[in-house]
Amino acid sequence: MKTLRLLGVVLMAGALLVAAACGSSKSNTQSPSNDAAPSTKTETSAGSDKKIKLRVVTITTDENRIKIMDNYIKPGVAEALPGVEVEFEPGGGGEDMANKLKTYNASGDMPDVFWSDAGYFTPLKNTGNIMDLTEAITADGFIDKYAVTDALKHIDGKIYAISSGADTYFTPVIFYHKELFEQAGVQVPTTFDELIDISKTLKNSGIVPAVTPGKDGWGPKLYMLQQMIQIGDPQAMIDLVNNRTDFDNPSVQAGVARIEQLAKEGVFPDGIANLDYGPAMEMFTSKKAAMLWMFTWELPNLAVDENVDFFPFPSASDKYDPNQHVQFWGSPLNGYAVSANTKHPEEAIKLAEYMAMADALFFESTGAPIALDTGNAKAEPGPLMKKFVDWYNPIPTKIASFALNSLDARTLAELSTQGARLLTGQYPAENFIEEFGKVWKENTWFDQ
Repeated sequence: MKTLRLLGVVLMAGALLVAAACGSSKSNTQSPSNDAAPSTKTETSAGSDKKIKLRVVTITTDENRIKIMDNYIKPGVAEALPGVEVEFEPGGGGEDMANKLKTYNASGDMPDVFWSDAGYFTPLKNTGNIMDLTEAITADGFIDKYAVTDALKHIDGKIYAISSGADTYFTPVIFYHKELFEQAGVQVPTTFDELIDISKTLKNSGIVPAVTPGKDGWGPKLYMLQQMIQIGDPQAMIDLVNNRTDFDNPSVQAGVARIEQLAKEGVFPDGIANLDYGPAMEMFTSKKAAMLWMFTWELPNLAVDENVDFFPFPSASDKYDPNQHVQFWGSPLNGYAVSANTKHPEEAIKLAEYMAMADALFFESTGAPIALDTGNAKAEPGPLMKKFVDWYNPIPTKIASFALNSLDARTLAELSTQGARLLTGQYPAENFIEEFGKVWKENTWFDQ
């Protein structure tokens, strides 16, 4: 049976971006137990020293998430919630996190607070295991700390998760080493054909043209398929995110074919389909590759090298203008959620708010823009960040990420498999379209 998997395209996020784009100040590592945090202090029940116990399961896969947990959440939680004892359970990420929550959902043993994701939201909602936070965070004033509250709302108008809002500012771009471009005598490309041409020149100069994580289909799954469709026909990508079209669409098929072409032309290093995140980053930072295709969550780290710059993905047709259309990471369903069946709803909501503020303080410390107001003074961003926000904020059409908003866990896993195969250069685009298109139709509703 076809099931509605669409979780909405949050195009109103553009307004949020304009409101929140003044940059962020560099701050020392701090937990959200300071004045910037919401008032989250709770007391034990009268006449008792026994603490309320809450269980948290959250993603723990990437370096930033580990830093947030170790340096921002854990150090201050006892002060912020003195009447609460928190058990933190690592959730991993991706399929591991999804499978863990599916198991808890089926058994009824849900954690009090957990990281929500669009990919496994539907079963949680169907069983009534995820709380509608709208009334609670409105009553306690936490919602007022967001620049624009509509960006938090699911398609049904309710709020199920809260976050720092930093995700809204993450988009895939092409970072590059200016000196390697100069060394090879190439210019920043403005068209897809030019991108192929400069890649050939770089390769002939003994330089790996571009690198991105490819293991488990990371690149194709999270941004590359979307970018390669979008640069040819942004409306087709909007329709795909909205479940209004499928992989029989010629513009969608052309995007798949572009990934095959990139692989066959040698734009990426040998073995790209098995290249993990860390080694891919190292290949770029050590200047073994001229370009890095990556989300702007790495921009603060890369900006320390003054010779690193970026450009948006170049156009493959006159339908696309990088100043008019852009992908944005995130979903209103991504963030800290609360079990609807927790025995301590008030304390669990306060804990979720505390953790969202911890996220905001971390990303603020890196210089990244955020949507949740920490109360700290704002400072001018660095040159590369300023270039980014000055380009990104005015873009009128911000297209939500396909992987986070339109796919269930099974379909996302299939995209991982098929995307990795496509990166080998030995897997025809036609095979991808046939195999993935079949899974897409079986698990996704779309207008015909």
